[in-house]
Amino acid sequence: MHTIQTATPDPRLAPFVLCFAQREISADASPLVQTGLAQLEHILAFYLQGRATMHSCSGTIAVLPRIHFVGAHTRSPGWAYFTGAVSAFGIFLKPFASWQLFRIPPAEFAGQDFQAQDVFGPWINKLWLRLAERKSFRERIQAATEALLPFAEYARSLTTIMRAAQKVSESHFGARIQQLARDSCMSVRTYERKFVGEMGISPKVFARVRRFQIALHQKRVLGRRWVDVAQDLGYFDQMHMVKEFRIFGGEPPTTLVENCGDHQPWSIGVPLSLNDVTGREVSNRSSMEGEDSLS
Repeated sequence: MHTIQTATPDPRLAPFVLCFAQREISADASPLVQTGLAQLEHILAFYLQGRATMHSCSGTIAVLPRIHFVGAHTRSPGWAYFTGAVSAFGIFLKPFASWQLFRIPPAEFAGQDFQAQDVFGPWINKLWLRLAERKSFRERIQAATEALLPFAEYARSLTTIMRAAQKVSESHFGARIQQLARDSCMSVRTYERKFVGEMGISPKVFARVRRFQIALHQKRVLGRRWVDVAQDLGYFDQMHMVKEFRIFGGEPPTTLVENCGDHQPWSIGVPLSLNDVTGREVSNRSSMEGEDSLS
């Protein structure tokens, strides 16, 4: 059994939080495995029962911490293995929220994941305890909202570079770097250097990851044909899209949709409903390999 619930945030948190999510997994017979995805968002994951084991692409294996923070990634981090009963609550922060809420540039977290207490201090432990005490998803959303609102009250404004990055994230095709640089009153070289300095990702890669996320969203939510997704999002052709999916998800499109489970949860089902997730139970990693199919 594998279910996911999602919810949009309180309007006061909407500039910073993309969604809340709650995962429930029961995998007693054999491990349930999910392929990790490239992402622009930052994730605060609170494991309230059980934990996942991460098998990275480099071959390392690690049990994820009880409070796990994940920064933006430009490659699939590997595969998450779940065994037994697992219950987790997640806060999906928008790409610039670490700066606005916590005064930490997103570049500090790019490509990183770690125990959240190391950065955020005692309040994050107190939030874990409050979440563990609550029994329903709605009650946990309320606890998370109460913890984040004091940060939102004194949120910082977006920098010039972040405002330009926001334009990229809101566009299906991305925006031309030359135009963004002009809008920011910078040369292209200065703009790219400052973008990497603040976001930890080049503007071109930022736009490519965003397009990848939109492609996955369109397939899941709208059920569109891959050829239509590729054309709508400005890929040169379907093979160009397959190549991008392999870079950012480690697998071709159709295989990735089947294997990524509840990653990118805002693309699954109806908010506040209990949505079943199609997962893959495996006995070893070799059985996760897929064919270059599109559908």
